[in-house]
Amino acid sequence: MDGPGSMVSFLWLWIAMSAAMMLPSVVPAASLAGCVGRSGVAFVAGYFAVWVATGIVAFEATRGLAGAGSRLAAGAIVAAAVYQLSPLKDACLRRCRSPLGLLLRRGAFRAGLEHGVVCLGCCWALMLALLALGAGSLLWMGAVAAAIFLEKVSVLGARASAPVGVALLGAAVWIVL
Repeated sequence: MDGPGSMVSFLWLWIAMSAAMMLPSVVPAASLAGCVGRSGVAFVAGYFAVWVATGIVAFEATRGLAGAGSRLAAGAIVAAAVYQLSPLKDACLRRCRSPLGLLLRRGAFRAGLEHGVVCLGCCWALMLALLALGAGSLLWMGAVAAAIFLEKVSVLGARASAPVGVALLGAAVWIVL
């Protein structure tokens, strides 16, 4: 993935992947935006602006993980597992699950931007794990999308973080072995 053409290709794929993975978890917040008199489209545009910018960082991370071997990939997944249990993850997840305050204080686009940053705070480690496992794999994309949905939208919420962390540790061991 060297050169500008490769980054453009990666970003197109990143945007499609982000939309497929994150849209199910952002739809309730976008619907809430409409209920409080904000534009759901502007909210989603702000939200995805954060994820597009994150794609540039992800491009470089993917390049680094691609040639680094299984031990570095396993290390990235272990880091994601540890983050799943951190107080920062919990704080970001709580804010991500309750965007009403943002929507009442901010315009739709800015609320979407801030919500995207909070969402990035609770999902960056899962995305790092996805990059280490293989961002092009539909299996891993589906698994990470399901974990994000469980944490952000389902009644399980933050209780899903620990089992996801344990699953990530299992994936790291599997990669090393």
